[in-house]
This record gives sequence, C-alpha cells and structure tokens, in this order.
Amino acid sequence: MKRIILIVALFLAACGTETATRSSPAAHMSATPTAVVSQTPTSTPTPTPTPTPTQTPVPTPPPAAAPVPPPPPPPPAPKNLCGAPSNPWGFNFCGGATITSPPGNFCQYFNCIGNFWNGRGYVIECQDGTYSKSGGIRGSCSYHGGDLRPLYQ
Repeated sequence: MKRIILIVALFLAACGTETATRSSPAAHMSATPTAVVSQTPTSTPTPTPTPTPTQTPVPTPPPAAAPVPPPPPPPPAPKNLCGAPSNPWGFNFCGGATITSPPGNFCQYFNCIGNFWNGRGYVIECQDGTYSKSGGIRGSCSYHGGDLRPLYQ
C-alpha cells in the first residue's frame, strides 16, 4: 500500500498538485514541488513617437533704407566742343553767345580761378587753362597769363 500511495503522490506531483498525507511520511518526503509557469500572451510594445522639432521662424530683417539715388545726369553734350572740356551744357569754343550766368556747378567741369564767382563779365579761358568770369573787363586773367578765348554756349 505504501507503494500505491507513493505512485499516486508522484503522479499528483507531476500533475501540479501536491497531496500531503500525514499518514505516509514517505509520500511527504518524495514529493517535489513544481513551479507552475503561466503563459500570458505578450504584445509587441509600440514605440513611443519621437516629437519632431518645429522650426522656429527666422525673422525677416527689416529692409535697408533705400540709398538716395544720384541726381539725374545732365543732358548729353554735343560731340564737337572745339577744344572745350567735356561738360553737360555743351559750352564750347566754336562760337555762339558768351556766358554771363554760368550754372552753380560750373567749376566741377572747368578749372576756375579762386575768385571766379566775384567776376562781373562773361566766362573766358585764361592763358594758363583756368577760367574767369571777368571776360570783357580790363585786367581779367592778369595773374594767369592774360586772356586766351571766350567760352560760348
């Protein structure tokens, strides 16, 4: 009978249940505990979404102050000035009327003497290549070698 109890105890131990009988010490000693592993279905973990960085808008720099446009160019001068310096008014040595009221920027195109604007006559070229506004007045170009020729418009 001890054998039957032992076989039943082993059988029950193999099935996952342990029968403890106090009457059979052999059954108590020979029973081995078994671990029951429960299988639960596992799910594949979903990856945590990585936040995509949003680009910070770059502020557009304010437009630069528009440069002041240069003054419009003067009208083109005639091609033949008969030796006169290039100028926007076409002043020449070919002939025409003498110039008694030259434009304010005249000396930017012609090499004027120091007291040019103090003159009371017409524009004249001196012997040294400078210009005076004292044409027709005695002593014009006296410090510049004398009168050479009048400038015409």
